[in-house]
Amino acid sequence: MSPLPEVVQLAKDAEVRIDETFNAPDVLPFAAKALEIIAAHPELRGDFELEFLNMPTYAPTEFIEVCMHALTWPAVKAEFERRYRDAVSRNDWRVEAVYRHYLDAFEPDWENASDFYAEYFRR
Repeated sequence: MSPLPEVVQLAKDAEVRIDETFNAPDVLPFAAKALEIIAAHPELRGDFELEFLNMPTYAPTEFIEVCMHALTWPAVKAEFERRYRDAVSRNDWRVEAVYRHYLDAFEPDWENASDFYAEYFRR
């Protein structure tokens, strides 16, 4: 399987796992593998960035948060900020919360990195 579809499949597999366990740290094996693939293919960064912008439709929030905290890609953050502002302007508080969580994950002191996902981020 080529790198991009492999990352997509990992995100979908993480969604299945979270739906079974409701345990946020269960995304770590999937996110860690996705991050390894992404690191091994810097030439595909633009493709990966575009796919992360599509992931809210099929990936768990936790998977996207972990990956964005590790990657801190400015282009993805800028688009999530735009979507956040749009949700606020439409009073769509369900969507606002999702994008607020994504944006929180970009912060260097993101609390979940030292709590739920410490196993990955403290190594």
